[in-house]
Amino acid sequence: MSPTGHLRADAERNVRAIIDAAIILLATEPDASMERVASAAGVGRATVYRHFASREQLVRAIIDRALQDARDAVLGSRPEEGDAIEALTRAIESVMRVADRYRLVMAISPHDTDLRRRVEEIAVPLRQLVERGQREGSIRADVPARWPPAALGALVQAVTVQMIDGSLPESQAAPLVVTTLVDGLRPRPS
Repeated sequence: MSPTGHLRADAERNVRAIIDAAIILLATEPDASMERVASAAGVGRATVYRHFASREQLVRAIIDRALQDARDAVLGSRPEEGDAIEALTRAIESVMRVADRYRLVMAISPHDTDLRRRVEEIAVPLRQLVERGQREGSIRADVPARWPPAALGALVQAVTVQMIDGSLPESQAAPLVVTTLVDGLRPRPS
């Protein structure tokens, strides 16, 4: 690390290469060793351990990046445009593209307050969309606004497991999540 606390450019490249390789490798080989990760990243095993003292630290870095990418995807889906159902559909489709890249399926520990805060950053714009839809009448008023973001997380994990085991084609994942969540949020006919 430099005196300013930032990684040197070559160290940053190594960290990116390690995480990128681990994302791909661990999605297909969840039990792959750190040595296999190093090989896939094109670095030595010592370099991997210099940046990630344990497999748990590497997995946490992957989850951290996935959460950042999911947050960026939700905010980049233009949640303020169109009606709430259209905006929610775009947000879900954006999250599904991120989920497709990060096929590591694991729960975030309730004790990891930093990652929990990151999850909340993703949930806020989704909750705001639900609240807007409830005001507009396009989303059921009897559904707590915190429920759809939580349900989306569970649905993403469910379809990711099915994509990994081959029982759900990637092309069907996003439409299935959108249909399941959005249709459940639409007002019931009188």
